[in-house]
Amino acid sequence: MLFLFQSIFVMTLFTSFMTPSIIFLKSRGTLFANPNIYLAILFFISGIYCLTIYSMSLGHSLLFTVLLYGNFSSIYFLIGPLIYFYLRSLRSGNTKISGGDFWHFIPFILVFLDTIPYYISPYAYKVGVVSQVFSDWTSMFSIQLGFFFQASHLYIFRPLLLTIYTVWGIRFIRNNAVYFYKALQAGKWLFVFLLLQLVVFVGMSSVFLGVWLENTFGYSFLNHPTEIKYISLLAYMVMVCTLYLFPQVIYLNADRFKRFFNPQDEFYYKMDQAINACYIFDKPFLKSDLTLHQFGELVQIDKKVLNDFFELYLFTNFTDEMNRLRIQFAKNLIKQGCLQKSCLQSLFKDSGFECAEDLSFYFSEFEGKSVEDFILTLKLTLKK
Repeated sequence: MLFLFQSIFVMTLFTSFMTPSIIFLKSRGTLFANPNIYLAILFFISGIYCLTIYSMSLGHSLLFTVLLYGNFSSIYFLIGPLIYFYLRSLRSGNTKISGGDFWHFIPFILVFLDTIPYYISPYAYKVGVVSQVFSDWTSMFSIQLGFFFQASHLYIFRPLLLTIYTVWGIRFIRNNAVYFYKALQAGKWLFVFLLLQLVVFVGMSSVFLGVWLENTFGYSFLNHPTEIKYISLLAYMVMVCTLYLFPQVIYLNADRFKRFFNPQDEFYYKMDQAINACYIFDKPFLKSDLTLHQFGELVQIDKKVLNDFFELYLFTNFTDEMNRLRIQFAKNLIKQGCLQKSCLQSLFKDSGFECAEDLSFYFSEFEGKSVEDFILTLKLTLKK
């Protein structure tokens, strides 16, 4: 039975390390503009982690364990941020990481800098550490990997951080359920993926918790390292295999997400025509405090139906669509001669924004340049 489990696990490991290549090859669109780049890195790091567990507990390979144990401790702190960037880019279609995202990398940077002494320590020292773990696996929790962190600290901080990101991910999927479940049709897999990823990384940490509870309080109900180890590895195997049941995840088109509704569908087509007519004649977006409910009353369409229309047909939401229309209106005002200082000062009001800061932010967001740069480009064009 053990041999069968080992054989299946090794095959799963091989598949896991091949998965990033498959994702890169099968994902359509520009590689670095595709959210699947985060998914590929996630599978690669998870594979390294489970290979380490397997090498230490089942394979008993001194060479592999010396290579893996401790040397990759810091990259496991990238799992949470990668989940965040993957889900966010799936929803927005934008894979760029801005300066405001730097704080997600702080745990990784801290652990990496702290464990540099172990990275550069002699091979003989690492062999001694691994030999000690092989003789008494509980000793791994007291091994000093850096200036401040012991292995036990990492086994505590890592699951806590991952749990925070997992809870955020589940809430994010629920808040965008229409998009993930109906438009992308990958909501079920994403939900299962988050839970299995958590089981994989929390499993070995719960082993440490079980040892600590028994040594401190005499509670032994969690001190079952063998069973927990198999649960973690099994969760990893299921996580890898289930990916191939959702080809729409692997074949994700980054340039234009696949539309599961016919654009000429009579219901959505007529709704689109009615809403566009409302935009042209009533210009409801010029009202800064416009709500979806108010807009629904104006076009005589139910709020929920409208929300599905924006999510599934336009791949956006009501707020972003109104802000996009306001920016287009502001651009038209500028092109029609709103270049004087007095006119520009009231441009945010005239285009439906509540304040000038909102106009500046969304103009840069949708146009990729500031209002000033747009005006400068326009003047240069007019001179020609």
